[in-house]
Amino acid sequence: METAPQPGRDLPPKKDKLQAKKKKPRRYWEEETTPIAAGASPGPPRKKRNRELRPQRPKNTRTPKKSRISNKPQVPKKSLEWRNPEPQQILSGAQDPFPGPAPVPVEMAQKFRRTDKSKKLPYSKSKTRSRLEVAEAQEEEISVKAARSELLLAEEPGFLEGEDGEDTAKILQTDIVEAVDIASAAKHFDLNLRQFGPYRLNYSRTGRHLALGGRRGHVATFDWVTKKLMCEINVMEAVRDIRFLHSEALLAVAQNRWLHIYDNQGIELHCLRRCDRVTRLEFLPFHFLLATASETGFLTYLDVSVGKIIAALNARAGRLDVMTQNPHNAVIHLGHSNGTVSLWSPAVKEPLAKILCHRGGVRAVAVDSTGAAEPNFDGLESNPYRSRKQRQEWEVKALLEKVPAELICLDPRALAEVDVISLEQEKKERMERLGYDPEAKAPFQPKPKQKGRSSSASLVKRKKKVMDEEHRDKVRQCLEQQPQKQEKAVKPLGARSSALDRFVR
Repeated sequence: METAPQPGRDLPPKKDKLQAKKKKPRRYWEEETTPIAAGASPGPPRKKRNRELRPQRPKNTRTPKKSRISNKPQVPKKSLEWRNPEPQQILSGAQDPFPGPAPVPVEMAQKFRRTDKSKKLPYSKSKTRSRLEVAEAQEEEISVKAARSELLLAEEPGFLEGEDGEDTAKILQTDIVEAVDIASAAKHFDLNLRQFGPYRLNYSRTGRHLALGGRRGHVATFDWVTKKLMCEINVMEAVRDIRFLHSEALLAVAQNRWLHIYDNQGIELHCLRRCDRVTRLEFLPFHFLLATASETGFLTYLDVSVGKIIAALNARAGRLDVMTQNPHNAVIHLGHSNGTVSLWSPAVKEPLAKILCHRGGVRAVAVDSTGAAEPNFDGLESNPYRSRKQRQEWEVKALLEKVPAELICLDPRALAEVDVISLEQEKKERMERLGYDPEAKAPFQPKPKQKGRSSSASLVKRKKKVMDEEHRDKVRQCLEQQPQKQEKAVKPLGARSSALDRFVR
């Protein structure tokens, strides 16, 4: 009996969907793998079991144990330092084509080093020398990290270069805007303030806010990026200088008579009548000090964290109109009418140094930037995009890390050294006050022993032994501290002996 043909039996079989997919391209670091059968799920390779029957050994039989001592000749193992480390693999099985840290050029790392490695370390004790070597190693590591992170900085400082024989002072701002890129040209803005000028201006530490103070009493602060006005007032009095304090929320204005403090809304908070007839202002951010120069010739330091004047120094040079600070060591520079520039610190009543710069009067003073004003900002130190909460937290942290005013000096590295003269003077005063030296070592007293070993002769012998050991230690310390003096003392003895030998001959 014939059966009816079923539909679709003679048609060709359909292709499997998994076979129809395209093959994934293989990367150059991936190993070549065998194709997986269609429909099978990939997984870890299974171990093949040996299905052959193992020969069964009879019971109650002992097999001889293998000796742990091999007959092969012993070859010394190589140290781990000389072995080639195996390349580390990632979870995907790929190998790093560039293993190890990124190389850093020596010239870039040298820029961030503070000490000169060409100079040899001074001769000192082994413990001190080891500490200096560790400090040098740490500094070298830090300089390499700083040079490596510099590669990630996106911006570079710009410069202005004229053609041959062209005076760059004659180049206009409009010419610069036409020559720079679009992002830099968008930051250009122009303010026409001809009614209340001339003006004194100051940028905040973050570089985002700008404060203006006009001679005819006009005071204004605004965000120059968004052009948003924060406050604008007229104090109805001459404004001689204006400065932001530790943040853009506080503003110091040197008016005709006294010094006034305003907030970012233009509300007057304080009027400091002890700082009168102020001509110039400078704020030291790490010390929270506001330095003022007045017509009377006084340089005054005001601690804004506690609201007290910590120092009032008389420069004895007449009216003070020129003042700036060195951001590296927080030393104030004053320019005088006799052509000199004096350097001041609140810890010293006299100037730290005086420099004769010109035959005429000094009209302006500027200090080298020492690495400041770079185009890449530090978000942890001065973040121009911080919120109000971040600013408050930063103020608390800055107050906890405040540097005392007594530490301001010409060389900040001298703070890490020990002041031996002051230490000896304090020790001497303490001995005079107490009548004895509290740091002196008590004399050695031998403990009594039994069985006739505490005789007077044995006690004297033990005391003498301890005294000899202490004497040897003192001599060894003197020899380590003064090696050069001993060499100089040996040379004349050798010369004298050679002269005596020639005389005898």
